[in-house]
Amino acid sequence: MTDHIAILTDFGLDDSYVGMMKAVIAGISPDAHIIDLTHTIPAGDIQRGAFEAWRVRSFLPPGTVLLGVVDPGVGTKRQAVAIKLPGLHCVGPDNGLFSFLLHSTETYEATTIMNPRFQLQTNSHTFHGRDIFAPAAAYLSQGISIAELGPVVPELVRIPNPLLEDLEPGSILGEILHSDHFGNLISSIGRFEGEGENTSFIPWIPSLSARTLNAQDFEVVLPQGDVVPLGGTFADVPQGEALAYIGSSGLLEIAINVGSAADSLGLSHGDEIIFKNRG
Repeated sequence: MTDHIAILTDFGLDDSYVGMMKAVIAGISPDAHIIDLTHTIPAGDIQRGAFEAWRVRSFLPPGTVLLGVVDPGVGTKRQAVAIKLPGLHCVGPDNGLFSFLLHSTETYEATTIMNPRFQLQTNSHTFHGRDIFAPAAAYLSQGISIAELGPVVPELVRIPNPLLEDLEPGSILGEILHSDHFGNLISSIGRFEGEGENTSFIPWIPSLSARTLNAQDFEVVLPQGDVVPLGGTFADVPQGEALAYIGSSGLLEIAINVGSAADSLGLSHGDEIIFKNRG
């Protein structure tokens, strides 16, 4: 049993959709502690939802139920699923939303959410977040097993991995994933841990081998060939200039000191960048 339910959606805050989900949870599991991760995932952006679920994973209390609803296929034949990972349950659509979480383990269980005992009696075709996912999350927080929700799902839907490849020795090819609220550009290159000569590169996507490198010897090459230096924090360059740095999630990011890299550099999702040894 857990008393934490973490919610991630693309519902925004202008409507009552999130509030209705919380109301359903409160009616079933009134003592649950609800954590609002974000409700401003761009509408239908499954990859962004998958990234944010991955990014928050290590900070969730053990046993948390992660309720994720980024569901452009609601009402279609896509399945509603519950997933049991080590120390975490996930509830949401089987559309790849939990893809990046699955990279962290080879051990998981998954079932469909079909048992009407654990759903609302009235089931809308367009609001499974309220009628199917929220009740399932609430009952899981009360200690039921995912096996009670429905039949086993042998294989979950996964979205394609972001670009992360080795180039010539000393260079890693990646892509821009998205920009954050400040206009900082988050890339697929990482994770990095440590500093200087003891920087460890431990890929968050299982396509490359781990290694140790000296981050101070590296720079970032943008699509148009411009070179951005690697720094530690925004003030390492003058105001208005660009730098690359290792962000709080261990991934390579690009920023403008007191500005928006997304606006100034004209980069967006899918643009390729290179993490390159200057030597």
